[in-house]
Amino acid sequence: MELAHVLHHLGAFLTLCLGAFGLLRPGAAGHLIGLEPRARLGGSELRATYGGLFAALGAFALATRDEVAFTALGAAWLGSAAARMGDALLLGGERRIWRAALFEGGMALLLLVPTPT
Repeated sequence: MELAHVLHHLGAFLTLCLGAFGLLRPGAAGHLIGLEPRARLGGSELRATYGGLFAALGAFALATRDEVAFTALGAAWLGSAAARMGDALLLGGERRIWRAALFEGGMALLLLVPTPT
Protein backbone atom coordinates (compact mmCIF):
# COMPACT_ATOMS: atom_id res chain seq x y z
CA MET A 1 0.00 0.00 0.00
CA GLU A 2 1.36 3.43 -0.92
CA LEU A 3 2.23 5.91 1.84
CA ALA A 4 -0.59 8.27 0.80
CA HIS A 5 -3.14 5.48 1.19
CA VAL A 6 -1.73 4.57 4.61
CA LEU A 7 -2.03 8.20 5.73
CA HIS A 8 -5.60 8.43 4.38
CA HIS A 9 -6.57 5.29 6.26
CA LEU A 10 -4.90 6.58 9.42
CA GLY A 11 -6.83 9.86 9.23
CA ALA A 12 -10.12 8.06 8.67
CA PHE A 13 -9.38 5.59 11.47
CA LEU A 14 -8.56 8.40 13.92
CA THR A 15 -11.78 10.14 12.91
CA LEU A 16 -13.69 6.91 13.54
CA CYS A 17 -11.99 6.50 16.94
CA LEU A 18 -12.86 10.06 17.96
CA GLY A 19 -16.43 9.38 16.88
CA ALA A 20 -16.55 6.16 18.91
CA PHE A 21 -15.33 8.12 21.93
CA GLY A 22 -18.08 10.70 21.39
CA LEU A 23 -20.69 7.97 21.02
CA LEU A 24 -19.65 6.04 24.11
CA ARG A 25 -18.60 8.93 26.35
CA PRO A 26 -20.33 12.13 25.15
CA GLY A 27 -19.80 13.86 28.50
CA ALA A 28 -16.07 13.13 28.46
CA ALA A 29 -15.83 14.21 24.80
CA GLY A 30 -17.63 17.46 25.65
CA HIS A 31 -15.33 18.08 28.60
CA LEU A 32 -12.28 17.46 26.39
CA ILE A 33 -13.38 20.20 23.98
CA GLY A 34 -14.77 22.57 26.61
CA LEU A 35 -18.48 21.96 26.07
CA GLU A 36 -20.75 21.14 28.96
CA PRO A 37 -24.33 20.29 28.04
CA ARG A 38 -26.88 22.22 30.12
CA ALA A 39 -29.77 19.93 29.26
CA ARG A 40 -30.47 16.44 27.93
CA LEU A 41 -30.58 17.78 24.37
CA GLY A 42 -27.01 19.05 24.78
CA GLY A 43 -25.76 15.58 25.67
CA SER A 44 -27.65 14.18 22.73
CA GLU A 45 -26.05 16.78 20.46
CA LEU A 46 -22.58 15.80 21.65
CA ARG A 47 -23.32 12.13 21.02
CA ALA A 48 -24.82 12.82 17.59
CA THR A 49 -22.25 15.27 16.25
CA TYR A 50 -18.98 14.39 18.00
CA GLY A 51 -19.99 10.73 18.06
CA GLY A 52 -22.27 9.55 15.29
CA LEU A 53 -21.21 12.03 12.62
CA PHE A 54 -17.48 11.52 13.13
CA ALA A 55 -17.81 7.75 13.44
CA ALA A 56 -19.95 7.49 10.30
CA LEU A 57 -17.62 9.67 8.22
CA GLY A 58 -14.53 7.75 9.27
CA ALA A 59 -16.23 4.37 8.83
CA PHE A 60 -17.57 5.31 5.40
CA ALA A 61 -14.16 6.36 4.13
CA LEU A 62 -12.59 3.15 5.46
CA ALA A 63 -15.36 0.91 4.13
CA THR A 64 -15.46 2.37 0.63
CA ARG A 65 -11.75 3.19 0.29
CA ASP A 66 -12.93 5.84 -2.13
CA GLU A 67 -10.50 8.71 -2.63
CA VAL A 68 -13.43 11.14 -2.83
CA ALA A 69 -14.54 10.02 0.65
CA PHE A 70 -11.04 10.59 2.06
CA THR A 71 -10.85 13.98 0.31
CA ALA A 72 -14.27 15.05 1.62
CA LEU A 73 -13.28 14.02 5.13
CA GLY A 74 -10.00 15.93 4.78
CA ALA A 75 -11.86 18.99 3.50
CA ALA A 76 -14.13 18.84 6.54
CA TRP A 77 -11.13 18.77 8.89
CA LEU A 78 -9.51 21.60 6.92
CA GLY A 79 -12.68 23.69 7.15
CA SER A 80 -12.72 23.09 10.89
CA ALA A 81 -9.10 24.18 11.24
CA ALA A 82 -9.66 27.28 9.10
CA ALA A 83 -12.76 28.31 11.06
CA ARG A 84 -10.92 27.84 14.36
CA MET A 85 -7.92 29.85 13.13
CA GLY A 86 -10.24 32.61 11.92
CA ASP A 87 -11.91 32.64 15.33
CA ALA A 88 -8.54 32.81 17.08
CA LEU A 89 -7.34 35.64 14.87
CA LEU A 90 -10.55 37.66 15.18
CA LEU A 91 -11.29 37.10 18.86
CA GLY A 92 -7.89 36.23 20.25
CA GLY A 93 -6.70 32.70 20.58
CA GLU A 94 -5.56 30.98 23.69
CA ARG A 95 -3.18 28.05 23.40
CA ARG A 96 -5.92 25.40 23.52
CA ILE A 97 -7.57 26.97 20.47
CA TRP A 98 -4.32 27.02 18.51
CA ARG A 99 -3.55 23.43 19.53
CA ALA A 100 -7.00 22.33 18.38
CA ALA A 101 -6.46 24.11 15.05
CA LEU A 102 -3.09 22.40 14.68
CA PHE A 103 -4.65 19.00 15.40
CA GLU A 104 -7.45 19.61 12.88
CA GLY A 105 -4.95 20.83 10.29
CA GLY A 106 -2.85 17.71 10.86
CA MET A 107 -5.90 15.51 10.36
CA ALA A 108 -6.64 17.37 7.14
CA LEU A 109 -3.08 16.81 5.92
CA LEU A 110 -3.30 13.07 6.58
CA LEU A 111 -6.45 12.84 4.49
CA LEU A 112 -5.47 15.27 1.73
CA VAL A 113 -2.00 13.91 0.90
CA PRO A 114 -2.12 13.48 -2.88
CA THR A 115 -1.94 9.96 -4.23
CA PRO A 116 0.61 9.42 -6.97
CA THR A 117 -0.91 8.85 -10.39
